[in-house]
Amino acid sequence: MKALYLTLSIIFTALILILAFENIGAQCSNMNFFFFPLRQNPTIVFLGIAVIGIITGLFYHAFIIRVLAGPAEDEEDVF
Repeated sequence: MKALYLTLSIIFTALILILAFENIGAQCSNMNFFFFPLRQNPTIVFLGIAVIGIITGLFYHAFIIRVLAGPAEDEEDVF
């Protein structure tokens, strides 16, 4: 599960960076999503990117919790 959480968090982080650097010089009325122009309300686009950020944070949090928790399989063998 650690590898899954780490992989998904890296993928979502890369997605956020792509969206951010692609639109760094764009005006709100001319935003791009993977080189496709969006004809959408900019507020909805920003909220969508914020949701992607929340999901990314959840994956990072789950990964850190798993790493700090240690191996659970070894604890079952002791008892």
